[in-house]
Amino acid sequence: LKAENNGSKIGIDFSETLSEGAVGITGFAKLEVGIDADDSGSDTFDSRLAYAGVDLGTLGSVSGGRQSHPNSGVGKTGIFNALGSNAVFYYADRSSNSLKYSNSVGALSSDVMVIVDGATGTDGVDVMDVSGSVDIGPLSLAAGYADDVVNSIKYTVVSGGMDVQGISLNGTYSLKDTTTDLTGYEATASYTLDDTTLAVGYGDKENTATYMTIGASYSLSDSVLGYAEYQMTDNTGSTTDTDQMALGLKYTF
Repeated sequence: LKAENNGSKIGIDFSETLSEGAVGITGFAKLEVGIDADDSGSDTFDSRLAYAGVDLGTLGSVSGGRQSHPNSGVGKTGIFNALGSNAVFYYADRSSNSLKYSNSVGALSSDVMVIVDGATGTDGVDVMDVSGSVDIGPLSLAAGYADDVVNSIKYTVVSGGMDVQGISLNGTYSLKDTTTDLTGYEATASYTLDDTTLAVGYGDKENTATYMTIGASYSLSDSVLGYAEYQMTDNTGSTTDTDQMALGLKYTF
């Protein structure tokens, strides 16, 4: 049993109009760090995002630096505050030495990101990561593909969700294409009434574990959220199974 800081972060967004007219051009940047408010480790601040770019309006935007991977954002089953979202195979949350192109046309959004770190011994692109998403009425669909060229590993993620009258149903499927292919899938359901949300999720990550998660949250205000969550993890093989519980208060500004 431990009372501790969980996932605190702070960031700054910058934006400046560079050109007005039929095609407005905007410069933008973001700096975000994770905060160990307990100061329990050697790094009170942990680098998360640091990038700058140019938004060319209908032509899309281009940015470079330390950025979020498109592939990691495809899954729609990360609905819990502290637990859950354990069973998806993807390359990474974010990486340095990256270039990204993003654009939206109507209901379709797409991202293309490459990593060129110059330290792997491989010429050219080290990782290619692409994703696309579309919203059709209450239905939301997304897919992503990442190719780790250096290690010859490919990741495919497909996800979908539907929101109807306070009920949200989501599913995510992933494939890690390596020497032995591995699959992972998650399904979640939640119901929101006024300021209260009840959620349940199940995940199966091949050769790792299966996960059952339940949770409840209550919005005390637009900025303050209280939550309670419980997760049972059935580990593969002889690894000891675990139960986890989280009770927390989150303030977002």
